[in-house]
Amino acid sequence: MICTVTLNPALDLTLQVPVLNKGSINRAHTERIVPGGKGVNVSLMLKNFGIGSLAAGFAAGGSGEIFCELLQKAGISCAFLPAKGMTRINVKIRAEEETDINGAGAEVSLAEVRALAESLSANREITVLVLGGSLPASLPDNAYVEFLRAFRRPDVQVVADVSGKALAQMVKYRPWLVKPNKEELGDAFGVTIGTKESALCYARRLREAGAGNVIVSLGAEGALMADEKGGEYFMDAFKGVSVDTVGAGDSLLGAFLAAYEQGMPAQDCLALGVAAGSATAFRHGLATEEEVRALAQTRRTEK
Repeated sequence: MICTVTLNPALDLTLQVPVLNKGSINRAHTERIVPGGKGVNVSLMLKNFGIGSLAAGFAAGGSGEIFCELLQKAGISCAFLPAKGMTRINVKIRAEEETDINGAGAEVSLAEVRALAESLSANREITVLVLGGSLPASLPDNAYVEFLRAFRRPDVQVVADVSGKALAQMVKYRPWLVKPNKEELGDAFGVTIGTKESALCYARRLREAGAGNVIVSLGAEGALMADEKGGEYFMDAFKGVSVDTVGAGDSLLGAFLAAYEQGMPAQDCLALGVAAGSATAFRHGLATEEEVRALAQTRRTEK
């Protein structure tokens, strides 16, 4: 079973306005609120592919109650522990361009992070553990490392979708897969990555540092992968009109894991992942399996 851990989940409130006028009242013509966070989005995408998972983390206050209710209504099994404060509410404004205002999150301590890890480590059904997303402001940069130390399950394949210092720290624990975007990859090494060739170079360095497989999402350019068998692959993004990029990278990872669970080769897993990332960017909300497979089929038809 795949377990996703999101230490700083959110309620994502998306407001669409024709034009964003700063300093004045803006009235949205549509609004949508959904449970969010990297690991949460991975669980939701896996669900779209008919694969169950366990979503875990922390939920706090009234917003945390709403978050859990929405996730359960979506058919996701939950293991969120209570925390102080409130689950953050991220405001996504969609006008001429995308503007996001993300909340700080609940008040979580390292002791609570370790307690969550210990409780999940007792679940012998977990075979893949996905750690993803930002940290609550109350936690230090090494919170995900502390989670892994307390988890202590060498039999579980660890997937890390984290950034900066957290990414650099976690590769030392030899995760099965890491999935930064090119900005996060650059932050881990203190550089700016401008080309896919440069991204591949630093993906190789992550593998040398301990990561088994590395996927780098390149936004509108697609994604690349350096795998544990020495394979290196690049997939172009699909052509289309970008509507909302929230969750695109998470969709890539979720579809990749869905394909992996079905026994597909790494290159095919990446191809389906890129199709999922593109399909999500072309709509509001996460793409369905039907939309992802239909988009993937267009490339097979073109060949």
